[in-house]
Amino acid sequence: MNATSDRLLRHVMAVIAVLAAVVTVQGKRPAPLTDFAEGGVSYRVLKPAPEGTVEVRKPLADMSYSGEIIVPDSVRHGETWFRVVAVGDAAFQGASLLQSIRLPESVKNIGAQAFDGCSSLRRVVLPSRIQSIHMACFRYCTSLDSVRVPEGLRIIEFALFSHCTSLRTVTLPESVHEIGEQAFAYCTSMETIALPSRLTAIQKEAFLACSGMQRIAFPATLSRMGVRAFNNCISLREVELPNALRTLGESAFEGCKSLEQATLGGGLVEMGDAVFRNCYAMKLLRVAPACKSVMRRSQFAGCINLEIMINE
Repeated sequence: MNATSDRLLRHVMAVIAVLAAVVTVQGKRPAPLTDFAEGGVSYRVLKPAPEGTVEVRKPLADMSYSGEIIVPDSVRHGETWFRVVAVGDAAFQGASLLQSIRLPESVKNIGAQAFDGCSSLRRVVLPSRIQSIHMACFRYCTSLDSVRVPEGLRIIEFALFSHCTSLRTVTLPESVHEIGEQAFAYCTSMETIALPSRLTAIQKEAFLACSGMQRIAFPATLSRMGVRAFNNCISLREVELPNALRTLGESAFEGCKSLEQATLGGGLVEMGDAVFRNCYAMKLLRVAPACKSVMRRSQFAGCINLEIMINE
C-alpha cells in the first residue's frame, strides 16, 4: 500500500468513527430519573416532565425520617418541578422517631403500611380530598391520639388503625360505607366512635378488643356485622342493633363482660354462634318476634342472668 492509499484509508476510518459517535449520541436517551431527595424527603418519579409527578418513598441511603415533616405540594429537582401526588407503600414504615406529618392537598393516595410502626407519631394532617388510604397505613402508631379522616373515603381498609393504643378520638366522614377487617382492632383507649349515617357494613374483627369502648350508636343503614366485630370490648355496656341489620356474625359481642342489655332489630335473617357468649353481666335482651327463628341457646352461653323480652 502506497502513502496516498494509506492516507485515504485513515481518512475513511476517521469519518466512520465520527459518524458512529454521532449515531451513538443521537440514539442514546438519558437514564430516567427515578429517585431523589429534597428537603429531607425522598421521592420516586411517577411521571417525567413536563407533567412531572412524584410520590414520597422510603428514605434513600443515609437518610431517616424523624421529628416534624411537612411535605410540600411540589418539589424542584435540578431544573424540573414535580407535583407530589402520593405517599408510596411503606414510605415511613418503622420511622420510630417521626412525631408529626402534614401532607399537602395535592396528595390523593396513601399506600399500604405507609406509617406502619411509627410509634412516636402524634399528629397527622391529611389532605381534605384524599381518594384512598390503603391497608394498615397507621397500624401500630401507638402514640397517635386523634385523627380526622377526610371526606371522600368510602372504605376504612384492613387494619388501617389497628393497635393504635393511644387513639381516643376518630372523626369519620359521611362518605364511609364500610369499616374493614381489623380497622380499629386493639384501639384500647377508644371510648366511643361516631359512625357515619350511611354505613352499611362492619367487617370481621373491626373493633376487636377495644377494651375502653363504653358506648356506640349504630346507624339505621347498617346491614352486616362480621365475625368477632366487637369481641372482647370489655367496657361496652349497651347495644341497640337496627332493623336493617340482616347478618350478625359469630362471636360478634362475645366476651363483652360489662354488657348489660342489647336490642335486636327485626330484620335479622342470619345470626352466628356465640354472638353474646360470656357476656356475664347481660340481664336483658329485647328482640323482635321475627328474630326468634334465628336464635339458639349457644348464642348466649354464659349469660347466666339473661332475660329475653319479645317486643310484640
